Amino acid sequence: MINGDKMSKMHAAVTFLGVLLSVPAAFAQAAPNAAADMAPVECTIKDNVEDAGCRARLKGLFARKADTLTLMLEGGKTKVYRGNKAACDGDDVEKCVVYKLQHYFPAIESFVVSKSFYECGEYQLVSRRSGHVTVMSEVPQLSPSGHYLLSIDISDACERKYDIAIWSAQSDPPKLEFRYKAKQYENWELVSWAEDGRLKLRAEVNTDKGAYDQEAELVREGNGWKLMPGRRIERSK
Repeated sequence: MINGDKMSKMHAAVTFLGVLLSVPAAFAQAAPNAAADMAPVECTIKDNVEDAGCRARLKGLFARKADTLTLMLEGGKTKVYRGNKAACDGDDVEKCVVYKLQHYFPAIESFVVSKSFYECGEYQLVSRRSGHVTVMSEVPQLSPSGHYLLSIDISDACERKYDIAIWSAQSDPPKLEFRYKAKQYENWELVSWAEDGRLKLRAEVNTDKGAYDQEAELVREGNGWKLMPGRRIERSK
């Protein structure tokens, strides 16, 4: 027959074992939630208003009132963008400017705001910590660990400042580490980015001698990056 003291000890042991078994399950549940919290938030715009999902995810981080977009920075500071959409629809197109919140990167606490004119425009990466603005030609993509930002410009209508550019997001402001501008017509795209220091890319290339697709890897070596051409795929005429 088990006495009361032994019963208490057994109950305590079972309770402790239950706690131990529940810890991995708690971590397993927390990990996907943490990853989801760090996932980039993409906003879609309709009638100059960010969508409901974006507003819910970024509640308290920005405000929209007609043409005015306000970003809430750390320390109670704000960054205000005042657009003039009416000018875009009228005859005074030189004053046309529209600001839209396109993305938010929780991993690096930065907004991406598009600044559009009647023709062309730019994207601004705005640090929520410092308010510093980094201008880019196209919406950046974040590396798997959040250490690097990639921007690829494929615009045919506006002048390209680069075809491919990479910034280190490990500093504020981000540091430009790589910039590539082709001498010929090349349209690049990201194929995969499984490791921070190695990207697989593909380009459509048009020359006077013909057109082809070019595969390549962009690899970080030392303190820099190297674009390494791979297979060339001729296009059928």
